[in-house]
Amino acid sequence: MSSMEKIKFTLLILLSGFIISCGFHLRGNQDLSAVLPEVQVLGINKHSELGRDLLRALNNSKVNVLDESATILTITQDNISKRVLSLDSAGRANQYELSYQLGFSLQKIVQSDGEKQQLLDLIAAQRISEKREYLFDANLVLAKSDEVTKLNNDMRQSAILQLLRRLKFSLEAKN
Repeated sequence: MSSMEKIKFTLLILLSGFIISCGFHLRGNQDLSAVLPEVQVLGINKHSELGRDLLRALNNSKVNVLDESATILTITQDNISKRVLSLDSAGRANQYELSYQLGFSLQKIVQSDGEKQQLLDLIAAQRISEKREYLFDANLVLAKSDEVTKLNNDMRQSAILQLLRRLKFSLEAKN
């Protein structure tokens, strides 16, 4: 090993040590088990794209998703919309903006008398918004259709990650 390679190797080891010692870690799955051990999810079809993605994310975050629980996560909104941003010289749309809205609230059953339940808002109704832009080319309709599908999936995944972060930090702040 030449002296230059030894210096590079030493610097690499030192930088790795600094990164590890400062507590840096990549964003990954949030561990919500300490603040949200179990939850019931309402307002979505569990077999829809959002339902599958949300349940997978909750399970990866170590939250037990049950059919009945005292803690209820309600999805109040799940909308995708598209609007024209610009037109070409012939008056056809050539740039669009996709918007995704995900609304939710988190409540806890504090008292249940038969059919009558009292709910406490743990997290009041909130909305997460995601936006993406894309250029449309009439000659590449299939490719652009795939791009829209990927952008919609990306926005949904990003909104779910934001939802998990909001759950974690809001519940930690209350405790």
